[in-house]
Amino acid sequence: MRIPSSHRASTAVRRGSRRLCWLLSGLVLLASSSALAAPAKVIVSTANGQLAGQSDGKGGAVFLGIPFAAPPLGALRWQAPHDVATWPGVRDATRAPAACAQNDYGWNKADAAHSGEDCLYLNLKTPDLHPSQPLPVLVWIHGGSNRAGSAADIDRIKLAHAGIVVVSVQYRLGVLGFLSLPALSAEQGGHSGNYGLMDQLAALKWVQREIGRFGGDPRRVTIAGQSAGGMDVGLLTLEARDQHLFAGAWATGGTPGFGQSVRSLAQNEALGTQLEQRLHVDNLQQLRKAPLKALLAADLQLHSDAITDDSYLWLQAVVDGKVVAAPPASRLADVPATAIPYVLATNRIELQVPGGSAKIERRLHQVFGNHYTEAAHHYGVGGAAQADPDAASHGTLAERIGTDTDFRCAGNHVLARYAAHGAPAWRAQFSFEPSHHSAELPYLYEGTPLNAARPAVSPQAYFINFIRTGDPNGADLPSWPRFTPATGAYVDMDADGVHALTRLGGPICDLFDGV
Repeated sequence: MRIPSSHRASTAVRRGSRRLCWLLSGLVLLASSSALAAPAKVIVSTANGQLAGQSDGKGGAVFLGIPFAAPPLGALRWQAPHDVATWPGVRDATRAPAACAQNDYGWNKADAAHSGEDCLYLNLKTPDLHPSQPLPVLVWIHGGSNRAGSAADIDRIKLAHAGIVVVSVQYRLGVLGFLSLPALSAEQGGHSGNYGLMDQLAALKWVQREIGRFGGDPRRVTIAGQSAGGMDVGLLTLEARDQHLFAGAWATGGTPGFGQSVRSLAQNEALGTQLEQRLHVDNLQQLRKAPLKALLAADLQLHSDAITDDSYLWLQAVVDGKVVAAPPASRLADVPATAIPYVLATNRIELQVPGGSAKIERRLHQVFGNHYTEAAHHYGVGGAAQADPDAASHGTLAERIGTDTDFRCAGNHVLARYAAHGAPAWRAQFSFEPSHHSAELPYLYEGTPLNAARPAVSPQAYFINFIRTGDPNGADLPSWPRFTPATGAYVDMDADGVHALTRLGGPICDLFDGV
């Protein structure tokens, strides 16, 4: 039987309408499921205003770009950090802030491309905004020779499973963060420089005021840092010990003096004068108006005769008389038994002598002085017979000497002085392969690095214990004995486990007297 054309058309229309309804219904369901899948924003009120962070869907959240100080722009360039102004409404805290202004050194390309002077922000991750008990807090101070890096490191810190609130701070770098100048000293009561350290202190004060709103315990704050961050942690441990801003300090790959001689205020002011000359300015007003690009270019041209390579320019502690009141060695002389717990760790191989092999002889004279001949014999320099039986496992000659002078021996001497009157301290060496500067970071902050086997004993477990209690030890871990000047106790951590030993570095470190 033939179906009338009008009926066929009507049927086709009805079928088309049903398909359209199904399609629209599917789109609605898809949109609804996408909306449900998208993490919701969560709002926290602070003293300066409300912040909208990104919920993790489990009771925790991430907040990016939280201002802890006013933007150091214009007249605030080279001034102590100023208070943040309050803001109306809800401030978006889901976008990463710009890094502090820095040159591109290759490894920091992403930070350099997205950097500027408006950078005094911190990032925060909390596993629980409303815990039954306040959570321990880690404040991370990034490395980068005090001239590069950013708070973006927070992405790689995996400690939520341990119930730890993580804060990563930014601070002014290079000439913008550590420069002194006679005109600045005259303006600021006889002191200038160390603005980057002032920024870190401002961030720690923010944490004390505000961290409870994010589930954290202001009484259980640990500061940690690596490389220049480890140096800054050491300086803060000595200089801010009476401010009660943190309860423990964990530093890897960096000591308060980074094995270098300290720089006086006058010497740092001379660097500021160098900067003025290179920019062809002769007063502070002109310098504060100088283009950022010109400042960064001039930073690369500054020179100090006191170090063997200018890449270490901002790794000399600047004794400005205020933020850093005295050389670290002097501050270490009177550390009381009640001082906060301090962990200092280094890798079996860190970095070569600043400036490389060509600077070995000068570095040995610089560090060992009257003991140069003994040091040369130990390392087999200048035709002397080598006295180090483990030389092959400690890298090239330049790496062995650089690791000893700037990290291994320097770390020993810092802790020997820190613990002289009974202050709690622990020393470690990481020997994971391949050993190099920063090799320990994935083991501590991520658990295990990509493409590496899980170690027999997790260094992160010690780290978590320390953040929680101020002691790295736990019932299920091999004992990590406290460091004392008498024992020189330390642990060596590698893929096979944790090995308790004494006298890291051996007799060569007895000839070294730096921090």
